[in-house]
Amino acid sequence: MTTISDLSLDLVEKIVYRVPITSIGAVRSTCKLLNRLCKNRIWLYLEEKRHQFLGFMVKNYKLCLIKFYLHGILDEEEFVDPSIKGIIGDSLLNQVDVTKVFHCDGLLLCVTKDKEEVDRTSLVVWNPYLGQIRWIQRPRNNYHRLDRYALGYDKKKNRKHKILRFLDDNMGTYEIYDFSSDSWRVLNITPDYDTTFFQRGVSLKGNAYFFATEKLRVVTEEEYTPEPHKFLICFDFTIESFGPPLPLPFNLYTGDTGTLSSLRDEKLAALYQCCDMAEVEIWVTTKIEVPNALSWIPFLRIDLEPFTGFDLQFQHGGASFFIEEEKKIAVVFHLDSSDQMTYYDSDHEDLIGENGSSEITCNDTAYIIGENGYFQKVGLGEGVSGLVSADK
Repeated sequence: MTTISDLSLDLVEKIVYRVPITSIGAVRSTCKLLNRLCKNRIWLYLEEKRHQFLGFMVKNYKLCLIKFYLHGILDEEEFVDPSIKGIIGDSLLNQVDVTKVFHCDGLLLCVTKDKEEVDRTSLVVWNPYLGQIRWIQRPRNNYHRLDRYALGYDKKKNRKHKILRFLDDNMGTYEIYDFSSDSWRVLNITPDYDTTFFQRGVSLKGNAYFFATEKLRVVTEEEYTPEPHKFLICFDFTIESFGPPLPLPFNLYTGDTGTLSSLRDEKLAALYQCCDMAEVEIWVTTKIEVPNALSWIPFLRIDLEPFTGFDLQFQHGGASFFIEEEKKIAVVFHLDSSDQMTYYDSDHEDLIGENGSSEITCNDTAYIIGENGYFQKVGLGEGVSGLVSADK
């Protein structure tokens, strides 16, 4: 029987290079040689990320690895090569339905839905480099599909990771999970602002950033209070508290599209589209000093009307996107709804499809936009959308 030790080093290196990054953990445990070569493979993977986009997305309730090779983009070739592959080798992840995924420091926090109770969810953390999975124990109150989460770490204690939870209990309750103690505890904080469940945050350098608005006071029918525009807030996982409001470079209101992204864990990027406009703006930060200093510069602005008319508005709940600074382009992931009829269920306050489910058939699409009016649409296959699966 032929073993690894019988093969030439060159052949073994070629084999390891072909191992998907999500299966590296299982291979590393085989022997010392493969462990060493797999470490080199991880460094190659990190190097590859400088020249292409690699990330994770939720497609049809399954966690997938997505790669975007932007070969010749903005040149005459205009060749874009997307690749979407399901996670293999981790049977536990393949057995559950994932609705949301959050990334921080190489870890993925996945929210999974219960197949029997619509509102109940579970949490699992996956380390794709080591192939390790950790189910997060339930707190005193069961997880709910409208809860919001963020993943971060304590910068003073050797990057001790934590999970922040916004409870959907109408009381403004916040809980935090500590990986080292494997326990939840309630935070004694009462912010003067609200966040919405459908606009997700983003992690950067161990902290988490969210859109927020001032809490509206109760007014009589004769009074009128204009809607305040949104701002940013930062949750510092080291001191376990929110900082003061931070400025946005645009006025974001309910119904507008606004979403955040991080750039190499160094900068924040913000995408904005007014609800009745076809123009899209993207800004990036030039300065971030926690907790109270933030400045922005414009990165990209494009009018989509010549390409899509006024029919395209990226998801107001926050379309996922990434930017490529050198080429001055952005790739925005969007669910294009099909012509399937939908209905409103007043008893459950939810959208339901023709078969009575809460899922709507859509097409996953990547829109590539750039300066000087560059526009390209790339199909990523059919997907499903619903209140519990809109985030990617």
